[in-house]
Amino acid sequence: MKGPNPSPGTTEAEQEAFEENQRLALVCDDVPEHQALIRTALQELGFKVHVPSNSADAIERTRKNSYEMIVLDEEYQGSSAHDNQVLKTIHSMAMPVRRYIFVALLGKQFKTFDNMMAFAKSVNAAVNVNDVPQIKGILRQGMAENDQFYRVFREVLREVGRR
Repeated sequence: MKGPNPSPGTTEAEQEAFEENQRLALVCDDVPEHQALIRTALQELGFKVHVPSNSADAIERTRKNSYEMIVLDEEYQGSSAHDNQVLKTIHSMAMPVRRYIFVALLGKQFKTFDNMMAFAKSVNAAVNVNDVPQIKGILRQGMAENDQFYRVFREVLREVGRR
């Protein structure tokens, strides 16, 4: 996917986000150890990883870039599942746009791959924070299942010229 055209004042580091066919991922987690594990896993899966400085930065990045992957801790920046502004922003996205983004929500109370919890939170995968060391395999499996599930939906969108 390709992000929007960079503006003249865009820094060199920011312009990297605009490379054509670059798969982008956003990591919203305050725990440095988790950030490192998730970043490494996503890079190994072929993603260019962005780690925003705060919720406002994360929201702005989702508006400017076409992310294929968002890994979000439900307690990011001191929030909860009920007041997480990044999650609210994701929920407000148009469904044809949202279906091209894989969202993994990290939580202390989640059971990894609990499909009912993922459905209840309107995300693609629920992941227990204790399973972050296995995040690469979790994301790989989750993306494969998600791609299979939405394959026909995405084909129809392409056929009608909406993607």
